[in-house]
Amino acid sequence: MGISLIISVYNDYHGLECVLNSLLDQSDKDFEIIIAHDNSDHLIETTLSQFTDKLTIRLFQQEDLGFRKNIILNKAITESRSEKLVFIDGDCMVHRHFIRNYVRCIRPGYFFAGRRLDVDQRTADMLRNKIIRKATIYHFFKHKTKRIEERLYAPCLPQKFLSLPRLLGCNMGWSKSDLIALNGFDTDYMHPGFGEDSDIEWRAIKLGLKPYSMRFKAIQFHLEHPRPNRNDLVLKGKNMMTEKVRIGKARCDNGIIKID
Repeated sequence: MGISLIISVYNDYHGLECVLNSLLDQSDKDFEIIIAHDNSDHLIETTLSQFTDKLTIRLFQQEDLGFRKNIILNKAITESRSEKLVFIDGDCMVHRHFIRNYVRCIRPGYFFAGRRLDVDQRTADMLRNKIIRKATIYHFFKHKTKRIEERLYAPCLPQKFLSLPRLLGCNMGWSKSDLIALNGFDTDYMHPGFGEDSDIEWRAIKLGLKPYSMRFKAIQFHLEHPRPNRNDLVLKGKNMMTEKVRIGKARCDNGIIKID
């Protein structure tokens, strides 16, 4: 198994369908898909049923008891079949060479950070409503998509020409063994907006892992959607991380394994 692609989902089934359509076009077909759903219902199974004969998909769900994304991500890590793990969100379509470039790059001792192009609301609606199956540069310019430069595909660009990457939870790659050493994602983060990516980034660096930029290699298209104001929740997450950084543990207490 070349890659275990872990897709975190919370109820956005139209977005997930767009993502799975983009995965049908991958140049490297040697990957499994693990759906990490922070909810439990039957609607997602209807969406997945359209793809089960074309893609290798496994679904893991949990009861919706609030924001528990890190718990289901840790479950996906333990159940993954590959040593090379890639994480994306369920509203992020990917370039046709997305899997291929992660397969070529992921290795122990590093964490791999990609970027994303934020597809404008009008184009995102066209994709979600199946008016178009793929968005083009024409759509992005016409509808004023943000960060169009992230569409540039330049996989051979040396790392020395790229800025030091910051980790985004919607586009990142790891060796499974390194995530196990970190005890996975810290489940103390119980609010959306801040937590799983920033926390595991500083812990990875503390452990001695090095960042590797996947910019212009692992291209991703984030489908715009309404966003609630989460400033108070973001502040809670930042305050929690500040305290954890002060304590300085690379391996979190409550992750894949919980310390009583």
